[in-house]
Formats: sequence, C-alpha cells, structure tokens
Amino acid sequence: MENEITKLQWAKMFIDYLANGVDPVSNMDADAETLHNEEIRSCFRYISEILARDIYETESNIRKGNVFYITDEQFAELKIYSYNCKVSELAAEINRVTEGNNTKKFSATWINDWLEAEGYLRPSELKSRIATEKGKQLGISSEYRQRDNGDEYYINFYTEEAQSFVFSHLNDIIAYRNEKYNEKKRHEKHSIKNIDFPKGLSVREFIQQHNDKCFIMSIGSCDSVAEVGSYQAVLYYKGKSKVLKKTDIPTNSANKCILEGVLDAATSIKLSTDVIILSSTPLGFNTSKSKNYRYCDEIYLVLSEKGCSIFAAVCQGKGSELISLVKSMK
Repeated sequence: MENEITKLQWAKMFIDYLANGVDPVSNMDADAETLHNEEIRSCFRYISEILARDIYETESNIRKGNVFYITDEQFAELKIYSYNCKVSELAAEINRVTEGNNTKKFSATWINDWLEAEGYLRPSELKSRIATEKGKQLGISSEYRQRDNGDEYYINFYTEEAQSFVFSHLNDIIAYRNEKYNEKKRHEKHSIKNIDFPKGLSVREFIQQHNDKCFIMSIGSCDSVAEVGSYQAVLYYKGKSKVLKKTDIPTNSANKCILEGVLDAATSIKLSTDVIILSSTPLGFNTSKSKNYRYCDEIYLVLSEKGCSIFAAVCQGKGSELISLVKSMK
C-alpha cells in the first residue's frame, strides 16, 4: 500500500510539472523531446492504468445501481416548482429526468444530509431537521406539524430560489452522497474486533492480561463555550510508553479530542503489531453514522496499512481510573 501511494505521488508530481509546461525530469521548459522521455512515457502508462481501473469500477457500480448520475441534458430538463415545495418533491423531479439511467432512485435524504453538512439545516429536538439562519436566508422555512397519533415533527419548504440552489449544487450533493457511501463500504470491510472488559477487573489488570499487545489510550476534554479542546494519548507496550499531547483543538466534542489522540498515536506506530484501543466510552468504530466516524475510519486505515490487527475495548465506568493511568505515564 505504501509503495502504491508513493507511485501515485510520483505520477501526480509529473502531471503537475507538465501542466505548468515544465519537464519533470530536467526541470526545464517542456518541449517536443519531453514526450519521448521514457520516465514520462512510463508515468503516462501508469496513469492510463489507474484511469482504466477507475472507469471499470465506476461502470461496474453503475451497472449494480450503486452510483447515481445525471447527464448535462437531463440537468437542463429540471423544472423549478412555482410554489414552496418539499424536499421529497425535489427528489421526485430529479428522479423524473434520470429515470432511464437504471440506477437507484435519488433520495431526498441526500439533499438533507448535504444541506446539514453545509450548515443550512440542523437536527431539531423532534428528530427532524430544521432550517438554520443560513438556511432561512437561502429560502428554506420549517413548519411544525403533528400527526394523528400525536407524533410531532417539522417539515421544510423550499422557495424557488432555494430549489434553484439545490439543483445548481446537485453534483456536490451526489459527490457527498458517494463519499458517504464509500465510507460505509469501507466500514463493512473493517476488521476491528471488540474485546470484552471483564467486570471487577482494574484497567492495569486488563493491560497485564494482554501484555503481548500494544495499547493506545487517549483522554480528552473541551471547553464547549470556547469550542477548544485538548488530548493526552499514550502508546504502551510491555512496560514502555510514549506520551503525546495536543492543545487548542478547535471542537466542542471531547470524543473528537480523544479520537485525534488515538489517530496521532496510531500514526506513531512503526511496526506491524496487535493493537488494543482502550477507552472509557465507545468511540464509534462500529457505528458508521457516528458524527466522528471519519476519525474512526482514518484510524482503521492508518493501522491496517501498517499491517496491525486492531481491537477495541471499553472500560465502562472506569473513566477516572483510565485518566489517572494515562496522566501517570511519561
């Protein structure tokens, strides 16, 4: 994997040089002779292989209905509703013009997810999303409703201007959805195993029981008002420890601080080994919908590329004990 990344970086460097009219081998102005250089021709062949693989994978996903797409001609057919419509109606219009593409239906949830990620919507106390101030300025309005069974919820309506905004960012919405889909697929391939933390066992005793494994322990805190946090993380293996610290992390989530500590500790591991990530609360390694799952995914990728076997253990109710242990290590 590391060798493949190096090759990709090498190819990108060559293309960047050529795009600016510079011969990447001689560092002189590119000329006709540049294209006859065997190193450059080899780079082009490699890039061609990468593109062919990506084209094949994309076509395969399209055939399986996993990738949604819209052509320029279909985009031009999209119609704006003359009234304040619901997000489901926007999705219905998109599905109308892409009906012949033989992919899965475009989902209104994809629009909501992207709008929330961009700050136009936010979760409400009723488990439905409502417009933020930014969303209201765009032309999204949220109305309170109640079902016959008493369930309460909000429904959002989109002005013509808001509809136009959604359609104009359709490719961004699709790209965001595909990114989340790929994250989910990577998550399905994860092999992070859970280790039960026995009741009545101390944190130190648990570590002693697994003294053949490398431990990553991280503690974190944040000031929710100032929206800044910090972490202290430890790599511990057979009596030896390495301490990592970071402050001024821009966040209002203590778990995000903890995960940053785990990630930095994981990056510090040099050799393939068995790793136990020990925490006092679940960090979301097996929950793809976790708001901090991006960190979990990156931690998995970093450790798996090093050839590590990855385990997660939660010492529920022993947070103070874990904090004391981490702070005592130097």
